[in-house]
Amino acid sequence: MPTSSHRSVGFCALMLLAAGCVRSDSGPPAAAGSSGPSGSVAVAVTTPKRQTLSWVVEQPGSVQPFEVAPIEARVGGYVKTVNVDIGDEVKGPAGGRPGTVLAELDAPDLVQDLERKTAAVELAKADAEQARKAVEVAGAQAKVAVALVREAEAGVAKAKADVDRWESELGRMEKLVSGGGPVDRQTRDETRRQVDAARAARQGAEAKVESGKAGVAEAEAKKGAAQAALAAATARVKVAEADARRAAVELGFATLTAPFDGLVTARLVHPGHLIKTGSGPLFTVARLDVVRVFVDVPESAAAQAKKGAKVEVRVPSLGNRVYTGEGITRTAGVLNPDARTLKTEIDLKNPDGALKPGTYVTVRLSATTPDALVVPAAAVLFADETAYCYAVEDGKAVKLQVRTGRSEGGGVQLLAKRRAGVADAAWQPVTGSEQVVVGNLGALSDGQPVTVKE
Repeated sequence: MPTSSHRSVGFCALMLLAAGCVRSDSGPPAAAGSSGPSGSVAVAVTTPKRQTLSWVVEQPGSVQPFEVAPIEARVGGYVKTVNVDIGDEVKGPAGGRPGTVLAELDAPDLVQDLERKTAAVELAKADAEQARKAVEVAGAQAKVAVALVREAEAGVAKAKADVDRWESELGRMEKLVSGGGPVDRQTRDETRRQVDAARAARQGAEAKVESGKAGVAEAEAKKGAAQAALAAATARVKVAEADARRAAVELGFATLTAPFDGLVTARLVHPGHLIKTGSGPLFTVARLDVVRVFVDVPESAAAQAKKGAKVEVRVPSLGNRVYTGEGITRTAGVLNPDARTLKTEIDLKNPDGALKPGTYVTVRLSATTPDALVVPAAAVLFADETAYCYAVEDGKAVKLQVRTGRSEGGGVQLLAKRRAGVADAAWQPVTGSEQVVVGNLGALSDGQPVTVKE
């Protein structure tokens, strides 16, 4: 059995071992810095430095045609001819000529409708011509009526002159008869009858004038009615012509043409098929001389994805061929709220057709962040997905929760700060004047006295 001296030695060894396992709470380890006055810890500090951060975002993307048009039938009918197939190049309208004819439909009802409406145009024109002739006749009749009025007015003037002459003659006869002249009463009475006849003739002439004026009014009314009928007939001609043009347009839809230069990527019809309006696309034509590259830029780089920003488009299937183009062409302007990404498009010229729609690509966007406030990576402590820094204030270490941005070259960008451990503490901007502790942050505690190393 062990002696009592042996038990004493073993007990002492256990006590020494226990003492080695217990950590003293009197202060941080020596690695945190040598002790300063009043038990404070000496620390190295720095201030956030302003610098421009350069970085690259690489995202997957896909190639799509610049334009895609599903060609549908605007009218119904049987397919008469199909002139193209998938892979065929087609031309769009240019210089007054239509685009390449893709297919033609047999639509006899539309042909008959156009013929009927064309005949209606000719009928309306004939009616308009007849109305125009009626206007001419009415105008001529109005002129005749005016001439008759003038003739009647001339008769009135002559009748007035006759009345004046015979009244003068009658006056002279009355003087001769009353004075015992050589004129007998019979001659005087004859002269009085001439006066009465002249007055009656004048009244008849005046009546003819009034009748003529009524005839003029009637002729003008007929002329106005004829002109109104002509206007109506002319309007009917325009309506008939519009109907005929629409029928011609409808018949034109029986010929399906390419809307632009491109490639037929789908053909879903054969001769003899009965096509109904709204039955779906018969062809798909894609423009491929220029293609669009679609890429979703993450929220962190959305501000850098501006129109004209330089990018590299790498195509793995083409031996990592790189396209640059004119940079970013357009963006959606808003983030996808689900993915937090910005839809971005890059237009690339594709003269050799090497870029096929659906091709996988990678897009590299070079970005910069100017005037970033950066501290060494050793000044930031990450714990539970939260970033912390220690700032020296009034000789004490103050623990701050910080928001970080880009990391580059051993530095970390600081975006905002707030006091750690304080409920509802407000976020504040980083000013660049903070004294931030660098190194061995795990050995510090909030409020611990510190001295700054010179």
